[in-house]
Amino acid sequence: MLDEINRQVLEKILFHCQLISGYMKKHDYSYEEFVSNYEFFDAVSMREMQIGEVSKKLSDDFRNDTLNQIPWFQIKGMRNLYAHHYSDMKTVDIWNTAINDIPVLQTFCEETIKSDGDTPLV
Repeated sequence: MLDEINRQVLEKILFHCQLISGYMKKHDYSYEEFVSNYEFFDAVSMREMQIGEVSKKLSDDFRNDTLNQIPWFQIKGMRNLYAHHYSDMKTVDIWNTAINDIPVLQTFCEETIKSDGDTPLV
């Protein structure tokens, strides 16, 4: 059973994942478009950073209990890179996160919220 705070955090993370998924679909999952379109790049980057920021609000118990499913420490670390070293970030790393990691995180959030028995608020 999710407590209210963890549930709200997962719903916020899910919201950002859904936006990233929408951006990717809108641009036909094109890496070339990603590296040449600053709005697309910035939109994905900002949402990835927000996921890292929001994930810090999950309880330690929840993060520890789900660490085998989601790398919360790396998510938080990536947020710190965005916040403090954005100009040093590698485009391919941001892209790979959007393509490979965000769908996994989105599914995790959807399934965790659903298994809790309630409909997501997002």
